Amino acid sequence: MMNFKTPNIMLRTFQLRVARSVTGIEIREVALYLGISRTIISRWENQPIFDSIKTKKVSPESLVFFFKQHGILFPSEDSVKFTSQLKSVNSIHLTRFQLRAARAALGLTQDELATLTNSSRAIINYLEIQNNETLLNTTNKNIDDLIFKSFFQSRGLSFPDNFTICYTSKTI
Repeated sequence: MMNFKTPNIMLRTFQLRVARSVTGIEIREVALYLGISRTIISRWENQPIFDSIKTKKVSPESLVFFFKQHGILFPSEDSVKFTSQLKSVNSIHLTRFQLRAARAALGLTQDELATLTNSSRAIINYLEIQNNETLLNTTNKNIDDLIFKSFFQSRGLSFPDNFTICYTSKTI
């Protein structure tokens, strides 16, 4: 297990879920890196969305370092950011990263999101297999990604730029 000290880092359960989901990293890979059991990571991810990850076995800095190596940053305890070579702008449209991250943050399956937004699971699946940097409205399907954005915003998420999601409300 590696230990990297940075000042006062606190990670939330939604941040861990988002980081794993958008990178496709399995629980076992995170557990192996940290030198802990998969059960501990599962337990963290199944806590309420905005709970802090608390453990005496590993430091939050270790998780931050691990995900930074995979292009994920945690600018604050309320946000997750994907590092991209593209310029980050405040677009009205969502990127694949934001769709997948927002769904993971809320702990929704593709089926649940489809039902709640009156969308097709097949469309959500198609969008989520795109590159993290893809703007959803630029895919070759006729997709109104603003339906998803509105849904996520109504549940306390915001999108300050193309590669960041934030909680605007701690009550979901």
